[in-house]
Order: sequence, then structure tokens, then C-alpha cells
Amino acid sequence: PITHPREDNPRSIRGLVFVSPHMTTDPAGGAELDGVDPGERLALDDVRGRAASGAALLGARGALIYALGIVANLALARLLVPRDFGLVALGTVLVVLGTYLAIGGLGAALIRRESAPTRIELEAITGAQLGLTILVTGLALGGAAPFGRDGFVVATMVGSLPIISVRTPAVILLERKLQYRLIAAADVAEAVAYYVWAVGTVAIGFGVWGLATAVVVRAAVGSAAMLIAGPAGFVRPRWSLPHLRPLLAFGAKFQATGALQILREQGLNVVIAAIAGISTLGVWNLAYRVLQIPNLLFLTAGRVAFPAMSRLLGAGQDPRPVIERGVAALSAMTGIVVVALIGFAPALTSLIGHRWHQVPAVLVWSGMALVLAAPIGVAGPGYLFAADRAGTVAAATLASTAVWFAAAAALLPPLGATGVAIGWVAAGIVNSGMLWRRTTMLTGAAMLARVARPTVISLAAAGAGWGVARAVDPRLLGGALGLAVGEAALIAGLAAFDRSALRDTWALTRQGMRRSRTGRGAAATVTHHA
Repeated sequence: PITHPREDNPRSIRGLVFVSPHMTTDPAGGAELDGVDPGERLALDDVRGRAASGAALLGARGALIYALGIVANLALARLLVPRDFGLVALGTVLVVLGTYLAIGGLGAALIRRESAPTRIELEAITGAQLGLTILVTGLALGGAAPFGRDGFVVATMVGSLPIISVRTPAVILLERKLQYRLIAAADVAEAVAYYVWAVGTVAIGFGVWGLATAVVVRAAVGSAAMLIAGPAGFVRPRWSLPHLRPLLAFGAKFQATGALQILREQGLNVVIAAIAGISTLGVWNLAYRVLQIPNLLFLTAGRVAFPAMSRLLGAGQDPRPVIERGVAALSAMTGIVVVALIGFAPALTSLIGHRWHQVPAVLVWSGMALVLAAPIGVAGPGYLFAADRAGTVAAATLASTAVWFAAAAALLPPLGATGVAIGWVAAGIVNSGMLWRRTTMLTGAAMLARVARPTVISLAAAGAGWGVARAVDPRLLGGALGLAVGEAALIAGLAAFDRSALRDTWALTRQGMRRSRTGRGAAATVTHHA
């Protein structure tokens, strides 16, 4: 295990600071620093509590935004033609790619690092990101003219990138301190602003321009919330390569994993369309939209795991018990969500029509992939990124992507979209296997032993729920019964054979919800400003 005992207080986190309006000396190199509140430390119990609270807040935020999106998109679908949605989808891809390329993982390097970021480092990151996003926006505007209105619609959306970049210092400082209230509040505020502006302007006749300008409004609202209520205020941009250079190595490795994941999603769509046609791609995409429900859990856990593990390693603590408890709780949580989804899956056809008859089978295999692979696939990177082993995560992503593409290409002709889901099972096992091996070598954590029983119980419960739904009535009544039977079997199985995983899951959920409601210490101050 990686341990670095501290001579002052081995159960404290060092170097976690907020930027304040006062001037102090930069401890890293003597340079003047626009404001560091010296010496706030977090006890390890507080790290766990804040991580649980952050997960609860981000999960609730994701669910609320998901619900808002469903309602708003139903309204927009009645006001716009499919071509408008396609144009906005293209602009969204460019916004995501532009944001990702501009950020470059530099912020993640500061979140992981034990010592607090200095003001000049925050200024250097802001300057680099602002410069890159302005360059991307300029290129988008320059390339828009030949495409007329369509080109300028996309360029308008890309114009949100510089606005997004100025919030980076606040996000870095908040994530270092595991304070997610303002982040969650800003995300919800910008989602509400986006959907209100989009629906309102489209309804009065702006057409696709309503959606395009809504992207800019969303960025402005989110960044304004971070600048006004966040811990950093406005950080002026500056160009300082000496302060960026130490962050580039980790940033590049961290970024490689995300780039591979983006390429995997888009490449898989191309493979499906090329081999099986657009209709099969439509089936896969609809099923994948349904799977965003469990994905909220994994995105939330992954986002919180990285800074939380960074703080624990920075305190010189043995990560093994945290990883073991975390992966067991994740396995139980995955089972709870996926068993409900699979139990209800047979009823979906009665809701969306028989032309989507493949969707339930796709959900079954995709759910199996999540149960088998997601717990280690989420917990492993959280530790490996914090331990500066980002290359392992990138290698696992690359290997699993190759397996997924190969399996999908072979299974698409005979099985359609179901073959893609089966390929996901194989890819997930490869990804988790590589992450498990490296994490176990570094920490000695018994990850497989902790996930084995919850995994088996979840698969059995999902099978029971699916079987009941199919046998009783493959409509809404059968789906409701399948969901209820599957969840009852899962809870009973965990209570009988892995009570510790069930207990840890309940304790983390209760702690997270309690702290997310009440807040403590500095978190309460951020909440007050939000």
C-alpha cells in the first residue's frame, strides 16, 4: 500500500485551501499568491462523509436534470423537425470535444495533487483554457460561412466554450474539498435556464436558433453561479508555461482515457450503422438512453471517487479498506438499479411499440454487463487516477474497446442490437480484469472477494424478475411484478449472504442524504452563497 505518514497529524488532510482576497506567500516557490486561506484540514471521517454527501447531491442533480430533459424534449419534438435536432446534435458533439480538448486534464492534475493549487497556477490554467477555447470558437466561425445558416448555428453553440472555461478554478477548489453543493446547484440552474430559454424561444418562432442560443445561456448561468458564489471569484487568465508544464504529463494520461471513451461511443455508432443499418442503430440508441438511469449512479460515483481517494492518499492512509468497502457498496447499488430495470424490461414493448421488440433483450445483456463490470470499473479508476496510474486506466479502456468492437462486428449480423450488448459484457470483463489486477497489485485490496456475492445475487434476482414478468404478463402488470419480485429477491439474498454490503450501502446512502440536507463547516458557507 502507498503510505506516507505525516509527522504532525496522520489523520488529517494537508494542503486543502480556498482562495481568498488576501495576499500570502506561495509555499511552493515563494511567488506572491492572490489569496490562500492557510491550513484547513479534513479529518478522514469528514472525507468519507463529504464523499457520500457529494454522491447523493450529484445523483439527485442528475435525476432532476434527466427528468427535466424528458419533459422539455417532448415539447421541443412537437415544435422542431428532425433535421433541427440533428443539427443541434452535431453542435453538441463539437462542444463536448472542444471542451474536452481545451481542458486537457490540467484541472484533474491539481485535484489529485497533495499540495494546494496556487493562485498563479489557477491563473495559468484559466489562461490556457480560455486561449484554446477562443481559438476553437474562431475556427468554428471561420468554417461556418460556407455552410450558411447551419454553420452559424453550430458556431453559436461552440461560442459557449470560452464562457465555460472561466469556471474551472472554482470547480478545482470545490472538488479538492469534496464540496459539491454549489456544483450541483449550478448544474441544475443552468439546466433550467437552458430548457426554459430553448422551449420559450422555439415556441415564439426562433426555431433552431432557440436551441443554439440556449447553449450559450446555459454556459453563462452556470459560470456566473460559480464566479459569484464559488471560492475563487474571478481568476484573471495569464499565460505561464512554467506553471503548466508540471501538470501536462498527468493531464495527458488522464485525458487519454476520456478521449478513448468518446471515440468508443461514436465509433460504436458508426460500426452499428455500417454493418446493421440505421434502424438497428436506433434500437441501440433507445436502449442506451434507458441505461442513462443506472449510468447516473456510475458517473456520480466516479466523479466523487477520484478527489476523495486523492485526499486519502495525500493523508498517507492505506486505501485498501476504503476500496473494499466502496466496491462492495457499489456492487449492491448496481444490483438494486439494474434488477429493477431488467425486471420491468419486458413491459417496455407495450409502452413504446412492438417495432422496438429488441430493446428488452438489449437491456438484459447490458444490465448483465453493468452488474459484472461496473463496480470495479468505477472504483478502480478512482484509485488509479489518484495514485498517478492513469496509464493503466487508458490501457484498460483501449483493450476493452477493441474487444467490444470485434464482438459487435461479429454478432451484429445474426443478433442485431442484442449482439452489441453481448459485446459489452465481454468488454466490461476485460476492462474490470485489467483494473482489478493493477489495483490489487498496488493495494492488496480483495476486490473480487467483495463483489462476488453481490454480483451472483444480483444476477439471480434479475433473472427471477425477468422470468416473472415474462410468465405473468409481458405488459405493465407483468413489468411491475417483475420489478417487485426481483428487488425482493435481491434484498433477501443480500440480507442472507452478504449483510455487510447491504449495511454499508444503507449507511453510505443515509449519511450522504443526511449531510446533503444539513451540511457542516465550510460546506454550509458554500451552500449559503449558492
